[in-house]
Amino acid sequence: MRKENKKPHVLCLRFSALGDVAIASVVLKAFARDNPEVLFTLAGPGLLAPLFEGVSNLTLLPIDKKQPLGHILRTLRQVRPTHVADLHSVIRTFLLRTALFFCGLPVSYLNKGRCSRRRMLKNPSGSPALTPMYERYASTLAKFGFEAPSLTPGNTIPLKKGPWKRVGIAPFARHRGKQWPVSRMRRIAGILASEGTSVFLFGGGEEETRQLTEWTKDNSLIRLAAENGKGFETELAVINNLDVMISMDSANMHFASALGIPVLSIWGATHPKAGFYGWRQDVHRAVQLSLDCRPCSIFGSKPCRKGTYECMEDLTVEQVLNYVRSL
Repeated sequence: MRKENKKPHVLCLRFSALGDVAIASVVLKAFARDNPEVLFTLAGPGLLAPLFEGVSNLTLLPIDKKQPLGHILRTLRQVRPTHVADLHSVIRTFLLRTALFFCGLPVSYLNKGRCSRRRMLKNPSGSPALTPMYERYASTLAKFGFEAPSLTPGNTIPLKKGPWKRVGIAPFARHRGKQWPVSRMRRIAGILASEGTSVFLFGGGEEETRQLTEWTKDNSLIRLAAENGKGFETELAVINNLDVMISMDSANMHFASALGIPVLSIWGATHPKAGFYGWRQDVHRAVQLSLDCRPCSIFGSKPCRKGTYECMEDLTVEQVLNYVRSL
């Protein structure tokens, strides 16, 4: 397989989650630009293909992770890679990378730092910051001898002083521990719109769209980011023209970061120091309460130990609004 290629071709595996794939897009674009003689392919969700555009030696190979492993393996082999980088390190990608290894391909895989994560959860407030995920992805690719000097964080994404003309609001998160009460974010949207700011709402799925449609009745300046069935590419175009995105610790934070848009993010059970903060985002733009129990979860999926979710419930509209005003 390898002998038939004139150029090195690195096949990267990352099937989910959307935020992690967005982080991977930043890393792979840097490696592709800094190594123009190397082809890079990310096997992942086709929905995010627009994030991988603009660099000639980088493509996204759409993969449906629900398909049988044999079908996925055949699809991966068809691109004729010379190297395989597992940026996911789950059972499914372990089996795929092992099969490709036995086809004669060199393989590297992501070190998730599970031990460091466990130590952080045992001592939340006293633990040091973990290695950012983009650095872990870069280390996985560096095992093949490739370098990406342009990946250094450099300056944070600048945020211009308000009042802002276009603000995005992404009020939803997958887990309750990452979800600020939606009614409070609706108030934030209404206040911004009453001051003449155009507010664009981001959410996916039928129920989220239904809720956000109700918000649009509050003020004519509040609208859905993607209306009339328009898809993810439309949402990215809207994000790319925002002054700032206000979001949870969610995929939208990473979409905006990948496009160089400043983000004000709200954090509860999770924490920026766990390694999943937005690329080049100023850590001072993370809105969070200082609680000894935080973080209690790396991904936000664990239920609150106290059952109160005070990390989110105690964060008021006034506190968030004051934070917005201070930027």
